[in-house]
This record gives sequence, structure tokens and C-alpha cells, in this order.
Amino acid sequence: MKTTRRALGGLLGLALMLCTVSVWAEVVVIGYPGIAVDSLSAKQVVKIWLGKSKRIPGGGKAKVVDQKPGSGVRDEFYKKAVNKTESQLKSYWAKVVFTGKGVPPKALADDAVVKEWVMATPDGLGYVDSGSVDDKVKVLLRLP
Repeated sequence: MKTTRRALGGLLGLALMLCTVSVWAEVVVIGYPGIAVDSLSAKQVVKIWLGKSKRIPGGGKAKVVDQKPGSGVRDEFYKKAVNKTESQLKSYWAKVVFTGKGVPPKALADDAVVKEWVMATPDGLGYVDSGSVDDKVKVLLRLP
């Protein structure tokens, strides 16, 4: 009887762990539909989002938005693309702002707001869950 309970407890624990896996299958970097590039590399995305590059390769000045701190999509984006946690980002941007070298991207509420902003902003870039994408924006990078 104890063995059966232990086995069931183990299975329940495994099931709970599987349920806590991220609900975002894929984060994508999106751009204004008329943007001059068809794709961005992960390295280019990091430089643009950290303010180290201000221009879109082959295009104009990059206009970038974030999602609000604490959002799952933001956490996934920064983990997969930039390899930074929220606290590391705060520290990074505090230094950049203090030295006068830049300001962090404006944070918008969610996928829908980011998508609307990107659709309306020439050279606009953002990131959303892949489930939010349609033909009104251009997918520039997929982060599985």
C-alpha cells in the first residue's frame, strides 16, 4: 500500500511539474509590416534591445518597445534572447541611464498593445507570443 501511494505521489508530482512549464511556446520579434529587413539575428536583437545599436540593419532608426515587467512574455524574451533576468536588466539600465548613454525601451501592457504599436510605427520593433501574430506585422526572429 505504501509503495502504491509513493508511486501515485511521484506521478502527481511529475504531472504538476509538467503543468508549470512555460505556457509560451514561442516568443517572436515582430516589426512594422513595411520594415526594410526580412529577418534579424539573435545578436542584432540583443544589441537593439540593450541600446547598443540604434539602427535597423539596412534601414532606419530602430524604435523599440518592451512588455511590462513581470509579464511572462517579457521574462521569456529576456531569458531566451538577451540572457538576463529582470534584476540584471534593472542594473544594466540603471548604469546606462546614469552615464547618459541611453534609456530603456518603453514598456507596453501586453501582446495586443505591442502589436498595435508596431503596426502603426514605421521601423517599430516589439516581441509577442507567437500565437498573437498575423499578417499585419512582420516576424523577424523566432525564439523557441
